[in-house]
Amino acid sequence: MTPSAPDSPASSLVPLRCALAFAVLYACYEAPEGIGGRLLGNAVVAAVMMTLFHAVAWGVGRWLGYRNGFHAYALEWRGSALARALAVMLVLKPVSVLVGVALGVMRAQPLDKPLMGTALLVAVLGVAVSTFVPSVAEDIVARGFWYRAWPVAGQGAGYVALSAGVFVLTHVYRLGNGPLEWLMLFCTGLAYAAAVARTGSLWGAVGLHWGWNLANGLLDLQLDVTAVGQGGRVLSAVTGLVALGLVVLLPAKRRP
Repeated sequence: MTPSAPDSPASSLVPLRCALAFAVLYACYEAPEGIGGRLLGNAVVAAVMMTLFHAVAWGVGRWLGYRNGFHAYALEWRGSALARALAVMLVLKPVSVLVGVALGVMRAQPLDKPLMGTALLVAVLGVAVSTFVPSVAEDIVARGFWYRAWPVAGQGAGYVALSAGVFVLTHVYRLGNGPLEWLMLFCTGLAYAAAVARTGSLWGAVGLHWGWNLANGLLDLQLDVTAVGQGGRVLSAVTGLVALGLVVLLPAKRRP
């Protein structure tokens, strides 16, 4: 059984309060791309807004009754859960690309002028930070909130399905890409949510999610990777299901 948060509220929260909390989190998560990126066309503004989301999330957690606002999302520090999940995805994602190239649904070729030396190191650090911050933010909205702050679907299979559905909706600006996009997001969302249910910590999901985004960013520093038709989305969906299988089959870390 998953232990309750060490500073969880003593009484049940009013559903209306939880619904309002989610509305605030969702709006503040979507605002960086919607306002900073699309309305203003300013990447710096978008990055600042995404960073500030975490302060909002902490405040919302405090309003929900947690002494540490991040504990509302099962974000007590669990470095082992983060490291294990990150390692899995940093291996799985490149392997997926290699399989896609072999099957002809992906194309990959070296960049004409890849970064080297110090420039490459700086770029790697930049990719690591720029993928970590939004990954944690989205994991709070799509997974942590529903696991700890408002577990309306429990913390097992129902939670995993609900969280995967919310994960699709957090990509509101990509929904116009069609059903295959939704399927891909849902399949990867299943893996991320299962990691939370398996470890009892949001850091498990962060490791997989950040690993996916980080691997994509690192590959882009050296390779020109493109999908052939809808092959990329199908491959990503299958990769998400493979990640789900690994999460389910690998031994779970014993929870304190």
